[in-house]
Amino acid sequence: MNITPWLILMVVVVLGTAGQLSLKYAFQGSNSAGLASNSLSSLLFSIYFWIWFISYVVVTILWLIVLRTIPLSQAFPALGLNFVLVPLASFYFLKEKVALSQWLGIAIIVTGVILVVQNN
Repeated sequence: MNITPWLILMVVVVLGTAGQLSLKYAFQGSNSAGLASNSLSSLLFSIYFWIWFISYVVVTILWLIVLRTIPLSQAFPALGLNFVLVPLASFYFLKEKVALSQWLGIAIIVTGVILVVQNN
């Protein structure tokens, strides 16, 4: 088994998470302006918006590479790790609260991903 495609898949998940956090930061910065037009221009000139944009371009290219080597039935469920990393990163970087039910859901998702990506 070649581990490189799986490492690339993990980069896809991590960059997707970073992109989501960056987009949240970009919108927080653009909401400080009062007018909608100011808000849009503030968003477009935000470094966080461009981090999001570039990360998603890279994620798309890497995803195409992953799809050439890992079965879709294993690769796609692994993207569910985004539903794990985004709340964890939001908890640490955005100081958002994560409820007990969310922690339980995160544990279930991790378990599910492990079960689905196993190569029998």
